[in-house]
Amino acid sequence: MPPTEVTVKAPATSANLGPGFDVFGLALEHPSDQVTITLTSSLGIKIQVFGVAAQTISKIPERNTAGVVADHMIREFSLNTGLNIKIEKGIWPSRGLGSSAASAAAAAFGLNHLFNLKLSKDQLVRLAAKGEVASAGSAHADNVSAAIYGDFIIVKSYNPVEIACVKAPSDMEVCVAFPQMVTPKGKTVKARLVVPKMVQLEKVIYNVGKAAAMVSGFHTGDVDLIGKSMSDAIAEPARAFLIPNYMQVKEKAVNAGACGFTISGAGPAVMAVVNKKKANAAKVAQAMKEGFEAVGLEATAFATKPGSGVCLMEK
Repeated sequence: MPPTEVTVKAPATSANLGPGFDVFGLALEHPSDQVTITLTSSLGIKIQVFGVAAQTISKIPERNTAGVVADHMIREFSLNTGLNIKIEKGIWPSRGLGSSAASAAAAAFGLNHLFNLKLSKDQLVRLAAKGEVASAGSAHADNVSAAIYGDFIIVKSYNPVEIACVKAPSDMEVCVAFPQMVTPKGKTVKARLVVPKMVQLEKVIYNVGKAAAMVSGFHTGDVDLIGKSMSDAIAEPARAFLIPNYMQVKEKAVNAGACGFTISGAGPAVMAVVNKKKANAAKVAQAMKEGFEAVGLEATAFATKPGSGVCLMEK
């Protein structure tokens, strides 16, 4: 008999990585969400949310990224079913770690499995990106692509959706830190609005050079080159003021041994890249935490590494 329930694990992700606004994404080994989708005989979508900051996430299907994706797939593929979607949050929402993308990716992946739709990863990205409209106001694909493919991704094209994926170096570690601060509703939308629409040619050239160097670093396994390429002349300067003590946190990370540092997605999380042959990721994460605490903010920090994409959980 075809399955009537599936549980999917979806990873946290970091988008942009400095110069790759809406184009680069990276899957993280930790943290992750678990999403269980159950087919029901009564039509409609019911959503339950548990775990980290669950009370801040809408259970209304059209306002929940998993619900938006599920509703779209039911209509696009004429799936005659109702759904119960149970989301176990392990990824902090509204922090710039792809929390909404994880739910969207898990919904697309899970329904593809349940109904044997045989969709390609690029097709799953197209569907999952529709869910991002509910949280970010636009169907950007960097986070959902990383959640589906894993490792480092490049959004080659949005129409049609085309993704390239490159395995991350085994010596690459990632440090993440974020202040415990109230993030206003529509935070991601605001963070996108402050990015300039008109950009000087010199800044474009700078970012293209850094982005190209980063891709080279991933292809050759050069962690130091990846880190040095995490420099952005366009979005980071416009968004830095949204993150308390940003420049000091960056300085502390670099002084502790990070080879690169930037805002994770729309923030307020920040991320650093560490070459584990040269520095201790735990010490870098602690230095980042102390950078936020220096201005009186409690902060969360952890070290992880690049991870794999969305997958089925074994029963």
